[in-house]
Amino acid sequence: MKRRVFYFLILFLSVRIFADSFIDAIQDLAVRTACIGQYSMTEAGGGWYDDPHDYYTPQTIASRLASESGNKTRTLTFYGICFDYADFAHKYIKENERYFQSVGMYERQYWIAGVHGNPGTIILQYPGTLNNYTTIQNGIYVKIPEKGGYKPVVTHNKVTHHAWIWIKRADGVWFWVDPTWTDNTGYVVYGYVHNGEEVQCRPDRKYCVNYVQKLDSLPLPPEMGQNIPSSSTVNSTDREKTIQDATIENITNAIRKAKVTGIDYNMRDEYISLLIATDVPFSSLKEKLSFDKVGIGLEMPLLFNSVAIIVGVEYIQKIEDDDSLYAGIFEFDFTKRLFNNVACYIGGGIGIQNSLSSAYKVDAGLILNISHIFTKVEVSYNNVLGLCVGTGLGIGLDF
Repeated sequence: MKRRVFYFLILFLSVRIFADSFIDAIQDLAVRTACIGQYSMTEAGGGWYDDPHDYYTPQTIASRLASESGNKTRTLTFYGICFDYADFAHKYIKENERYFQSVGMYERQYWIAGVHGNPGTIILQYPGTLNNYTTIQNGIYVKIPEKGGYKPVVTHNKVTHHAWIWIKRADGVWFWVDPTWTDNTGYVVYGYVHNGEEVQCRPDRKYCVNYVQKLDSLPLPPEMGQNIPSSSTVNSTDREKTIQDATIENITNAIRKAKVTGIDYNMRDEYISLLIATDVPFSSLKEKLSFDKVGIGLEMPLLFNSVAIIVGVEYIQKIEDDDSLYAGIFEFDFTKRLFNNVACYIGGGIGIQNSLSSAYKVDAGLILNISHIFTKVEVSYNNVLGLCVGTGLGIGLDF
């Protein structure tokens, strides 16, 4: 058999159902609010501009609204600014507290979040009354708690003069949802709080009417971790007391427990990935590209307890001897995300040679993802081929 050089495309194959029912619920909250609202540039003080495109309209969820209307045949909508979107979302959570708690909301920890001119301070607040309020927003009495309402957290995109929602998950992680930007962009704008800032997360495609390529580079939200204990205000309706459990310390500790530590860009919803790669001995490279032996691997990324690993099998082939099988190795790699689109990995494997003696491999490398294009480079050693270099190129597939 003639000597051949094997180069394979990398097709990363991984399937991930979106993080959890809580993440689904808050994305649905953003969409429902966006459908009910329409943004008014005039009310925002910029009437000399046209209103932004209204991506989500009542018609988007017309059947759902009809089924929810009960014995009335109307749905009240609003035409306003960011605070109106936040206020509507806050009311919807309050009206459906039991539902949100059933899917993972922590007690009554949901707030209207706002910011003035300083993007490094977020204000948590709630609707007040005529006799108990701090300020008036669009004709609504709003109360900022006397203690604990101001949080030293940087806003998403360092936005100023804006309003949105904060909601706490049962594992202690704080999430933010921006229904105004959702309506104005056509995709869900949301995320979680980490290291003193609001981090934007990749939305689920099924909630987006305008899914753009840049969203692929956003991280997925952290996996649901272990539930934190009930607070002393678990049964309280006094917002001045429940704010005491909305602490930055809880945010930091929860992220330590729940953050995703492995590769995440190939673990997204409606995405399949399978890795086919090659190992070529350094000795072959030095012998005038004499490729008489090559390793071929088939690998799949998996997610266990928020840590991504890669498992696979590799067989080592001697081309000049009618493709005889030299060895088979079961391998696994542990990954670590370096940046949004880059992950490193290290691992190895064990197997058997055709002489029934043992085979083993150790490896390390980098994975780069740009949109749907994947590349991999690897340096490895196995006791059949010796020191090897591996490489590949391919695409990811949506379904």
